[in-house]
Amino acid sequence: MNKRTQLIALLTSIIGLSTGNASEVSEIENSQRANSSQWSCFVASDAQERKNAVENGILPQVVFDGEMKPSNIEKEMAASKTPAFSVAVIHNGKLDWSATWGRLNKTGPQANCGSLFQAGSLAKPLTVLAAMRIKTAGHIDFDRDIEAYLSSYELPPGQQTSHNPVTFRNLLSHTSGVVRGGYAGYAKNEPLPSDQQIALGKAPANSPKIEVSNTPGSMLAYSGGGYTLAEIALQDILRKPFEKIMDEWLIAPLAMKQAEFTVPLPDDRHSYTASGHQIDATMVPGGWNNHPEQAAAGLWATATDLAMFLIEMSKAYDGESDVFTLSNIRELLDNPVQNHVYGFRQIANGDQVFLTHYGGTVGYRAGMTMNLQTGDGAVFLSNSENASNLGEAFLTSVSRAYNWPVFQGERVKRKAYSEEELKSLTGTYFFPEQGWELSVAHETNGLKFDFPAGNRLPLVMIPIQSKYREFAHETGVHAYFDGDGPNLKIKLFGQTGVRQLTKK
Repeated sequence: MNKRTQLIALLTSIIGLSTGNASEVSEIENSQRANSSQWSCFVASDAQERKNAVENGILPQVVFDGEMKPSNIEKEMAASKTPAFSVAVIHNGKLDWSATWGRLNKTGPQANCGSLFQAGSLAKPLTVLAAMRIKTAGHIDFDRDIEAYLSSYELPPGQQTSHNPVTFRNLLSHTSGVVRGGYAGYAKNEPLPSDQQIALGKAPANSPKIEVSNTPGSMLAYSGGGYTLAEIALQDILRKPFEKIMDEWLIAPLAMKQAEFTVPLPDDRHSYTASGHQIDATMVPGGWNNHPEQAAAGLWATATDLAMFLIEMSKAYDGESDVFTLSNIRELLDNPVQNHVYGFRQIANGDQVFLTHYGGTVGYRAGMTMNLQTGDGAVFLSNSENASNLGEAFLTSVSRAYNWPVFQGERVKRKAYSEEELKSLTGTYFFPEQGWELSVAHETNGLKFDFPAGNRLPLVMIPIQSKYREFAHETGVHAYFDGDGPNLKIKLFGQTGVRQLTKK
């Protein structure tokens, strides 16, 4: 039995990863993961009732009392045109159950718990923990100028200085001043740029060059470009491709059976990979885009793979991990910035904190959350851009079934209103700081919000104990109107828009 198989067998015995025994795991491992039909889903001996409650307790984020009844996952998949949805639920530090519904594409074979999904930005926290292990081994210093580690690329002058440089720490915590957002990826028939071409913004790269636009450490700004810079530095230091680094420092030690950072995805994985689907429900040409920006968005995984990652983090929090140290986790949690730690959102209720991260690429939506203290968490993966609300509804259903203090959603009552009152709120609203323009129109039972991209969101009025008139949508979006006549303003997504006749 090789070291990787031994690790899988050990993890299997500890958390009940599979209903098979060690020899069956070894047989699968020896088959080089070629047949995903062998990767059955898992349900702990006492978990069936909890699983049923989650599956059949799907409700939106905002529930209008007396008007909505729970649905089930398959019905909501059909409503959102999501071909496949795969999940894993963690309870008391162990895998409680996993499940997958649907097909790899609209008319393709059934998906299962061995099917691969593009996990998007969930690649980032895996990169963080791998980098922390590399730091613990003495290969890097998180606070040293990143330029000391770069040999294949030179960071151009920007807002960084010798006294306040770009470092691994601020790159991985999104505080480096590199303010490049996400990445669109590359179609299968397009040439792939090198990391250096991506950083320089040179063909065939389709993204702007990396620049330090803000003073390092001055603000939180989500930065895929920052992770690309960290990726280049790690490869320059260790003299290995990034996928080899991640396999050596994270995937193999955690016995993550299917996880893969290789770009393009190896051909022998294609037969059990879920194809991405766009907003209009059409399949992404070729099935998916490639992401050479591996640290930022290049992860392929199963829900169980990601559950193994979260479980090991929880074990490290208790000082019981053979992979991550307690100091790794303490370093992760120290010095939060705007309720974020190294890209994880801290969603809390009292002393109960859930580290949460979401991912989205063309055709895919994903998310994961973990309470390191209690060992409770969940993962969802999907192959549709329409599945974000389904993913949130899944987390809400898990929260209700497992009595979590967060992701509970909210219940509201519809407020009586007059047609005149609704019509008085209609018009065009301009958000000067963001350059947004929003059209608000009256419709039966409420208002409709039309966004420039063509998205429409209907909201209904609900009671609120304040000066505002509040409207809500079942996805959890709230809008607040303040003032009257020419002074009427709207607060939406934390921003303020002013009603006007023409855009200024």
